[in-house]
Amino acid sequence: MRKRLRGVYSHEEIASGAIRMYTKASERARVVDIAREVGATPNHVHLACPIMIGTSRPVIGTRLPELLGEGTVALLDTPLDAPHGSLVAGVLRHHGASVRPFPVLTVSGFGDDLTLAAALRATRDLPVVLVASGTYSFNDECPPVLAACGRNVVAAAGNGGSSRPWWPAALPAVIAVGASAPFSGHGPWVNVVADGVDVPATVGSSQLLCTGTSFAAALHAATLVPVP
Repeated sequence: MRKRLRGVYSHEEIASGAIRMYTKASERARVVDIAREVGATPNHVHLACPIMIGTSRPVIGTRLPELLGEGTVALLDTPLDAPHGSLVAGVLRHHGASVRPFPVLTVSGFGDDLTLAAALRATRDLPVVLVASGTYSFNDECPPVLAACGRNVVAAAGNGGSSRPWWPAALPAVIAVGASAPFSGHGPWVNVVADGVDVPATVGSSQLLCTGTSFAAALHAATLVPVP
């Protein structure tokens, strides 16, 4: 592989059990084509869906639904002091689930295949794992490093309003959760459709209503946690 990429990549590192090879700046616009040519895997960018941050709003004069249960959910998302992770955790907490954070995205909501794969391996023995982000792939096939997702994973179907598979949600072993709204990812790979508009969240002393498939997925994940 190194010989085939000679003159194209600048350096490499071992990350999450794989070799991450960085292309030279002059070649970065061709990274997918280069990967196809040499049989390597491009490291896809994972995104938290922006609709979720922009549409959360305070509850005014509204009685929130009762709690669903209690338990622990591993949350693979932004740090909890970032807007997206804070709001998704707020939905879980409002509905009775405690949260065990595993930051896989930056504060701005960006991540990659290898970082997510490492966190999925670290949480494979936990009862419920929530992935509130994802990626399309250049060929609509699952990034190979994510293919071994366990059956304890609940993942948002994305806010692209598309039937294109959104990974890792579209994996057969994963519970893909869409929202009952036009913005939601949809298709035969979606397993559950939950409320995704004005989902209640508790963040500190504030009560908010949040919109997006991340919150639909969090709402469903809260129903799966073991009750003590």
